[in-house]
Amino acid sequence: MNLEFGKRPKEIYYDNAATTVVDPQVVEAMQPFTEEKYGNPETPYHLGQESKAAIELARSQIADLLGCSPAEIYFTSGGTEANNWAIKCVEYALNDGIVISAVEHASVIQPANWVGRERLIEVIPVDKLGKIDVSLLTEILSQNAIKLVSIQYANNEVGTIQPVKQISELCKEHESLFHCDMVQAFGKIPEKVSDFNPDLVSLSAHKIHGPMGIGALYVKSGTDLDPLLHGGGQEHGMRSGTHAVSQIVGFGKAAELCWSNMNKEMLRIRKMTASLFGELKVKVNAIRNGDPTSCLPNILNVTIPNVEAAVLSGILNRWGICVSTGAACHTQSGKNHVLAAMGKTELDCKSTLRISMSRFNTESEIVMFVAYLQKAIGELKSRAILSTTLP
Repeated sequence: MNLEFGKRPKEIYYDNAATTVVDPQVVEAMQPFTEEKYGNPETPYHLGQESKAAIELARSQIADLLGCSPAEIYFTSGGTEANNWAIKCVEYALNDGIVISAVEHASVIQPANWVGRERLIEVIPVDKLGKIDVSLLTEILSQNAIKLVSIQYANNEVGTIQPVKQISELCKEHESLFHCDMVQAFGKIPEKVSDFNPDLVSLSAHKIHGPMGIGALYVKSGTDLDPLLHGGGQEHGMRSGTHAVSQIVGFGKAAELCWSNMNKEMLRIRKMTASLFGELKVKVNAIRNGDPTSCLPNILNVTIPNVEAAVLSGILNRWGICVSTGAACHTQSGKNHVLAAMGKTELDCKSTLRISMSRFNTESEIVMFVAYLQKAIGELKSRAILSTTLP
């Protein structure tokens, strides 16, 4: 493929684990509820009832994708609120503890630490692929009164899928609740809640081509959970606050589109991810991080030896190529607790890119990305040579 490096290429967006472009069909579904259908769903007249009906349709669309009853879906402002709600509002007894893994998202780690000021908090380490040791979880549950186990379905940095069915079975055996942060996995795998039987599941729209600012918490029927927000009594008194109707509608439509396209698109994306890694392994000596067999289809986390990934990402951005060095919440600190927990050195962490695809990416982008990546690495190396030769 002949590339004209003097010209800026068409934008290549490879940071879909951070957020996704809103699908045009989602925008179309949302549009009426930003203009003519503006009613508050708590009001009795036709404008309010149109909004209420749209919310319940969206609730059903999301429930269909998750495989649960619509009554078990509660809308939140996003995955962070859902995680905070699940962790902070379980009814803890005096000696009840919490278990999380070392690779959880910050919106699980920080609420757990907050609750853990007054109780036991156990952090389970992971192996070099990013998976927890189930035998260690068994030991912890056997020796302690654990009220809640919060372990993600799949990691947002490396894509590794946790043994959630085993985790759930252990929790049921020891009468602990199982909360699963499914924000990255939802809409990318055909898993239903009936397949692994969690008590609480966090979801977010903007990872599946829906809008930002809307998420949900699945609360299994019969699970005791207090509200995090009090006030107007919306969501059957479980989550107060006027509904963000257009965002909810968008979330529902995004879930519907995921359901209708999942099998075909996720197979295509998995093939693209494998193809890209094959190219990077040969051409830039890339090393894949995470479990290559039990992982999300769209996330490829690679270490490129002796390359400063943050600078590399900046060079690629000049050419319209968007790729990250990890989760958006890590960009300020420059640290990656996930890779560190997997045993990676500080140098490895600084040399790592997270590439994440979506259904809007194409095979032709792979060739262009690899070519520009090689060019960027060449520029980095020439800078290093120049800096060592200057007096």
